[in-house]
Amino acid sequence: MRNPFVYGEEAADEAFCNRQSEITELIRDIDNGVNVIIFSPRRYGKTSLIKQVMKKLDNKRTVSVYVDLYPAVSKQKFLELYATAIAKALTGKVEAKLKTLKELFPRLIPKIVIKGEAGTPEFEFDYDRTKRASLYLNDLLAAVKKYADQHGMNAVVVLDEIQEILQYEDDEIEKAMRSAFQSHRNVSYVFLGSKRHLLEPMFTDPNRPFYKSGKHLPLKRIPQEELVPFILSKFRQGEIRISKKIAARIVEIAECHPYYVQLLCHVLWDDCIDKPEIDERDIANAVDGVLERERSLYLALWDGLTRKQKALLLALANASEPKQQKIFSQRFLMEHGLGAASSVQKALTVLIEKSLVERENGLIALSDVFFKRWLQKLI
Repeated sequence: MRNPFVYGEEAADEAFCNRQSEITELIRDIDNGVNVIIFSPRRYGKTSLIKQVMKKLDNKRTVSVYVDLYPAVSKQKFLELYATAIAKALTGKVEAKLKTLKELFPRLIPKIVIKGEAGTPEFEFDYDRTKRASLYLNDLLAAVKKYADQHGMNAVVVLDEIQEILQYEDDEIEKAMRSAFQSHRNVSYVFLGSKRHLLEPMFTDPNRPFYKSGKHLPLKRIPQEELVPFILSKFRQGEIRISKKIAARIVEIAECHPYYVQLLCHVLWDDCIDKPEIDERDIANAVDGVLERERSLYLALWDGLTRKQKALLLALANASEPKQQKIFSQRFLMEHGLGAASSVQKALTVLIEKSLVERENGLIALSDVFFKRWLQKLI
């Protein structure tokens, strides 16, 4: 039997763990044309969640468009990614799709390309890249609503890693999106982002175009009472015995983080496929195995940090749920030899930007559960 625990890629269908309340809420919001902002640290499963939702919407006559903006390093790339995502969402024969695209994007020139060994036809777009993006932007942003209206359907557009548009030289894209989206009553826009320090100001700053433009849905870690049954059921499928106590221990080590639960279980599955039952020693060996495998990555991260940043990481790894105000308290600073609060604040800002540290529920913690354990071995 194939290892049922998935990490490092989207967890789909049977590999996806629960989040039924979030799925129900998102489907309701999309049906009602509500815009939603989903934010969480990396590897919480935002993309997997929204794709589960989109699959369920396929049966509700909803046009579903998914745009991954992570590669959108320029306005031109934004246009290409958005147009291509719309093309993928269209149904019907290739010739019919081509005709529809020409109607939706009168200034873009769609062309059919054959990719992959299977020879699957896909669409790319030609246009004058020396001209301003605004020449093509209005048609592009209106396309999904136009298509949905023509077919009497609702629609959802998912913009994954939306914070990437903040790297552009101005807020032209941001303003154009807000101007277009606010009048699209039958289209729900779902914004996903992992860099909270960039995403929150984008939607909460009164001076920004997207201020108050949607419902906030922070994605949290999955509760232990949902993760334990998931773990038990997967191991039972492979006829690998595991007790509820051991499953709870896995969740505890992974700190209810969905990615690291899947990772640890994946390693345990491979290590224990021929064992009669998983025990505590197996878990310890699996953790050591993960740390050894990630050692070169962690060393590279560590070598790229300043002395102050390293000291702060070690302090956070050694502390139990440190609240932000305690990090800057005189006692905490002196106990860990961190020096002035101002220099610690600068170090913290950089660590958050590097996604090594995250703010969650009023706490500051390391993003990588196993990097934390690796650091604890240095202390």
